[in-house]
Amino acid sequence: MTCEITVPGETVTEILKYWASTEDNNLPAFVSIYPSGEKNVLTRKEVYDCSKKFAHKLRNLGIGKGDIICNTLPNSLERVVCEFGITLSGATSMNGQVLRSDGEDFREALRISQSLAVIVDPDAYHSAHSLLVKEISLGSDNNFHSEELPCLKHFIVCSRNKVDKTKDFITLMKDPNLPSFVAEVSPSDLVTVMTTSGSTGYSKLVKFSHANICAFGCQVKAIEPLKPGDHFLNCSQLGWAGGYPQWYLSCGVTRYFLDMHNGPYQNLPEMLWRIIISEKIVYAFLTPLVVNSILSEKSLWENSSWKPKCLCLAGQPVKKGTLDIIGKLCDTVDINYGITECNLVSTHRIIDSSTYKEGCAGCPGYRVTVKIVDKDFQELDQGKTGQILVKSPSLCQGYLNNEVACQKAFLEDGWFCTDDAGSIGEDGKLYVEGRQSDCIMRGTSVLYPGWLEKKLKEFPSVEDVVVVGVPDDVLYNEICACILIKDLAGVFAGKGHLKPKAASNKNLDMTSTVCDNSLTPKLQNGSTQKQTCETVYGKSLCEKIVSLKGLEAFEEELRTFACKIFLSYPLVPKYYIFVDKFPLTLNGKICRKDLRELAANLLELNKT
Repeated sequence: MTCEITVPGETVTEILKYWASTEDNNLPAFVSIYPSGEKNVLTRKEVYDCSKKFAHKLRNLGIGKGDIICNTLPNSLERVVCEFGITLSGATSMNGQVLRSDGEDFREALRISQSLAVIVDPDAYHSAHSLLVKEISLGSDNNFHSEELPCLKHFIVCSRNKVDKTKDFITLMKDPNLPSFVAEVSPSDLVTVMTTSGSTGYSKLVKFSHANICAFGCQVKAIEPLKPGDHFLNCSQLGWAGGYPQWYLSCGVTRYFLDMHNGPYQNLPEMLWRIIISEKIVYAFLTPLVVNSILSEKSLWENSSWKPKCLCLAGQPVKKGTLDIIGKLCDTVDINYGITECNLVSTHRIIDSSTYKEGCAGCPGYRVTVKIVDKDFQELDQGKTGQILVKSPSLCQGYLNNEVACQKAFLEDGWFCTDDAGSIGEDGKLYVEGRQSDCIMRGTSVLYPGWLEKKLKEFPSVEDVVVVGVPDDVLYNEICACILIKDLAGVFAGKGHLKPKAASNKNLDMTSTVCDNSLTPKLQNGSTQKQTCETVYGKSLCEKIVSLKGLEAFEEELRTFACKIFLSYPLVPKYYIFVDKFPLTLNGKICRKDLRELAANLLELNKT
């Protein structure tokens, strides 16, 4: 029987008050680290007191229950106070992400949510302030009117000022003479609206109640019951599901994070590792990309005086090679599989990397139920692949003002459709193969790219693979493999292609392809190779390409490898592109939408 796990309250409001009322309420609650290494701290009591004062400010503006407040601040102590201040006012916070350079995704979120107010810092990196001032007419007390955003009434500026403390937000909120406010709330009230990652180019607004967040706190506490005051590091953004401060709420840990007021760090992995060592971090929530970068810099960790108990990896699939960090960077690894709508789905603790099977997401989280279904929502037997459905007390309350999406994703009997393909293995664990919506429609066939990516990753010198669909006049989509190669510096389209059986598109067999390695001439020697590389790829990359035996030769070998493995299955890549890095969303996930556009442009396949 699973032990009962609880958090100190039934609402976020109650939990904040609890940690501020303990005997050790002067322990650091949140520690932000600047690029210089300078630390800024808010204690448990300061978090609660400052948030209450900001809540009073919101209340004076007429903000309360039912109102959506968009918080655009980057990771910072200011963000923490504003987030919890919105909560204590009784209103609902919304993550103000900006993924597109033109800000259209941000403005669309404001329109859909009917946000009453936006919190900004005009001096912060990539501030939403610059996107809004073009759309609004400012009035007194930061009130404004916008025809495009008629519900938006307040423009709340929370600035940082190291020179003039009378204009510094945190300093102002610490003023003991400021009045405070705490609204009465219930577990069923909405507390926050998170945004999905936007990795496919679109984001949905996900509603969470106080009860959902408390359940989420129980789930992370079940993974690792950290002690109050334990040093915990999280590299995620505070507005995302993985970055929400549930570890502080559930366990009372001291959360460390990088202050992002001035923008991204030049060497993020190195900075995070130095914090882990200097602050004696016990448990850290990182992405596989970050830990792989740390592992590759042996000088960073080989003589480290400290090693965290566990590194928690989430946000993207974990390759077996990543688990080489066990014993070097940490004692154990937790792999967490989750999605924004229900936070944690499953978790997998690994002590011995040799036992890990790629794609394994472990066992369902605390009070989470998982099943695999076919296209008719009939439950499948063990080992068969289908859609992953989830039931969980942390499952969100649906999508904000998006009934169409709600009807598609939430079933009447309480199950949530993750749109992820997976199976239950013989070991009883969940195996995840990737997004069903990432599937590629090629003619009459459907390809779920996860299994193909897994196989192509086995080829030597391939660091990573993302398979996407690119436009085709006859088949609707063709298959393109985007290959990450460490030694490249740039993005290049492969020159080879697969020839169909038929010479004419009209007679094209829609279900099969012949593997015909009819490429440009294979490079035979150094001089010929250099000349060809210069012609096709440019002189600056010759030496790197030569070290890979030439991209043309490499591509030919990769095609042969793919054809041998998938000879009985026709959906092999027709196109290859080679990159030195993948485009990422703000929360570190690979952006397939951008990759599709990149591949189509390189291959000159854009539809008219």
